[in-house]
Amino acid sequence: MLTGAGSVLNGARVRPGESVAVIGVGGVGLNAIGAARIAGASPIIAVDVRDGVLRRARAFGATDVVNSSCADAVAAVRELTGGGVRHALDVVGVAATAEQALRMTALGGGVHLVGLAAGRAHLKLSLPRLLLEQKRIQGLVMGSGDPRRDIPRYADLYLRGRMNLDDLVSRRIGLHEIDAGYAALRDPDVARVVITSF
Repeated sequence: MLTGAGSVLNGARVRPGESVAVIGVGGVGLNAIGAARIAGASPIIAVDVRDGVLRRARAFGATDVVNSSCADAVAAVRELTGGGVRHALDVVGVAATAEQALRMTALGGGVHLVGLAAGRAHLKLSLPRLLLEQKRIQGLVMGSGDPRRDIPRYADLYLRGRMNLDDLVSRRIGLHEIDAGYAALRDPDVARVVITSF
C-alpha cells in the first residue's frame, strides 16, 4: 500500500487527466493503479504477462490492459495514448521492464522505478535522446512516503470507499502458517496474504 499508492501520489505526483502505465500488476502495482484512479489519471494502463492479474487490475481502476507476453507493450501503450504516457511506473524491477517504461513515456514524461532491482541490473540510456525527449527518471523507495502521514490518509480513503483494499486480500492465515503464506505469494492468482490471528 505505502509503496504502490505512495509512488503515484507522493513520488510521481500524478495529476488529473495525466496518463499512467503500470508495469507489473502484483499487490504493489494494483495499489499504484488504485491511486492513479484516485488522482484522476486517464488513461490508466496495466501491463503484465498474466491475464488473471490484468482482469483484477480493472477492478482497481485500469482503463486498459496489455498482456506483454503476446503484444509489444511499448507499441500498445503508445498506440493507446497517441504517443506515450505522462508517467510509466516499473514495479517489476528488471532492466527489460525499466527500458520498456522509458520507451513508452511521452515527451517530458516521467519514468518511476518502483520495483527493487537486483544488484547487477543496469539501464542503458541514450543521453542525447534523454535530453531531447526531456524525460525524468526517478527511483522511489517505499513510495517516497511518510507512514505517519500516509497510513491515516490511506485508511481514510479506504473507509470512505475510495481505495480498494478488500480485493487485495487473497488469503487470510494465522501466524503459524507464515511459511505457507510466503509460498502462496508465488501463485499469480494471490495478490496478498494477511495474517489475522496469532
